[in-house]
Amino acid sequence: MPRKLEIKLYGCSVLTEKAKPVEQLNEETQNLIDDMISTLYFTDGVGLAAPQIGISQRIFVCDPEYHKTEEKNALVFINPEFIEYSGEQEYEEGCLSIPNVYEKVIRFEKVKIKYRDRTWTENILEAEDTFAVILQHEFDHLEGKLFVDQLSKIQKMTIAFKLNKIKNKGKNMEDKPVVIPSIQEE
Repeated sequence: MPRKLEIKLYGCSVLTEKAKPVEQLNEETQNLIDDMISTLYFTDGVGLAAPQIGISQRIFVCDPEYHKTEEKNALVFINPEFIEYSGEQEYEEGCLSIPNVYEKVIRFEKVKIKYRDRTWTENILEAEDTFAVILQHEFDHLEGKLFVDQLSKIQKMTIAFKLNKIKNKGKNMEDKPVVIPSIQEE
């Protein structure tokens, strides 16, 4: 049964490290993916990267249509890499690892990404607008970057107090185990 995993907060070092590639697909990785998808929906998010739950692996899951349709169709991205970018857009972003902080970030408008899915099949996907933003945001987590790293000095100054409060909580998560007790979904 999939578990709900603890979200690591800003200030936790795993969020600033480049994640390691997945070498092979096995039962442990499949279980991790199931847990990530369960956690994504439990937290009402649209994307979740493995570093956000304390796992340094190049995996993220997302469901760009979830908030529009309430249907659950999570996509799994293993070892993703962008192969094309174009355009520019400004988008207000938030992050499960930085709760209650939202700021406008400049992102590419269109992207093309190569990745493996949960069957280890290689895919290429083109995305634009909000979906492109979600992919870039989650990919950044795999690179050890957070959306607040892209903010201007002025933007960072306006949210500094909130970030410091979250950062202190995140630093206290360093020694905690990655998985919290199971929370069964009904």
